[in-house]
Amino acid sequence: MIKWGLVVVIILAISTIVMIEMTLQPILNRVTTADVTGMLSAVINKSANQVMYDVNYNQLVNVKTNDEGYIVLMQPNLQQINNLASDITLNIQKRLEEVKKRVIEIPVSQVFGIEILSKFSPTFDVHVIPYGAVKTNVIDEFEAVGINQTKHRIYLHVTTQARVVVPAISTKIKVSTDIPLSEAVISGEVPRTYVGIKGGLLEKDTLTTK
Repeated sequence: MIKWGLVVVIILAISTIVMIEMTLQPILNRVTTADVTGMLSAVINKSANQVMYDVNYNQLVNVKTNDEGYIVLMQPNLQQINNLASDITLNIQKRLEEVKKRVIEIPVSQVFGIEILSKFSPTFDVHVIPYGAVKTNVIDEFEAVGINQTKHRIYLHVTTQARVVVPAISTKIKVSTDIPLSEAVISGEVPRTYVGIKGGLLEKDTLTTK
C-alpha cells in the first residue's frame, strides 16, 4: 500500500507541475516578449542615433520647380540614401551582437500582473539571443498637409529576430521599427505621378539591405 501511495503522490506531483507549466507558460511568454521587444527596439533606435548625422532633405532628394512653382522633378539621391542606411544597419548589427551578453531580470510579480510589488518581488533571468542578419528597407511616403503643401517622409524600416530563453521556455520573436531619416514640407503642387506612387518616390526594394 505504501508503494502505491508513493506512486499516487508522484503522479499528482508531476500532474501539478505540468498544469502549472501549462498555465504559466503563455503568461511568461507574453511578459518576456513584451519586455524583450521594448529592449530591442530601444537598442535599435539608440544604435541609429549614434551614427545619424545632419542630413539635409535636399541632400537626399533633388526637387526642381518651374517658373510657376510647379514641381517638375523629384529625384532621390540613391547613393547618399544607401550610404546612410548602410551605416545605420551596420551599427545596429554590431550593437545587437552585444545583446547576446545581456540578461534581463523580470520581477515574478509582473508575471501575475501585480505591478505594484515589482520593486520588492524576486526576479527571474531572461536571456536574449539575437540571430540572423538585420534587414532594413528605406521607405518614403507623401502626405498632404495643406493647400499646395505636401509632407515627404523618408524612413528606415528595420526588422530583426531574437530567441528569448527563460526557465522552461524558449521562443522566437520578430521586432520591427521605423527610424526617421528625413522629412520636408514641399510648397507647391506636387504632381500626382509622384504622390500616387505606391510606397512613395523610391522604387520598392531598390534600397533593401539584407
